[in-house]
Amino acid sequence: MASDYMNIRSLPAMLSVGFILASLYQFGGIGTVELVWFNYTLTGEHAIMVSLGAFAAAFASSETKRFEDYETWEQVAIAAGPGVILGQQYVTEVNDFLVSLGDPVGMQLAFVATVVSWGVAVQ
Repeated sequence: MASDYMNIRSLPAMLSVGFILASLYQFGGIGTVELVWFNYTLTGEHAIMVSLGAFAAAFASSETKRFEDYETWEQVAIAAGPGVILGQQYVTEVNDFLVSLGDPVGMQLAFVATVVSWGVAVQ
């Protein structure tokens, strides 16, 4: 039973790596990722799927699973992460705003916002 609990508690830590790498890729911190064996290049859509999947799984496995149990500022931080991830990819105004902040400052701020959101969600 104790080992099952340890596996559940370590899930967010393991997912952190995938989440951070996918976020770095989406926001330009990592260049093109190509799977040479398959002659296939990963896209921003792949990064979104990995980020949001990891976020959902980690949030579900966190000790505080109910969104209502978080303080207001924590709820805002948690909602900001997926909002920035989806907004940057699918909402032209969000992407334009991030780009207008400067290259690469806007995307760096977006990355930091998602990492803070992740940290609050998995506490």
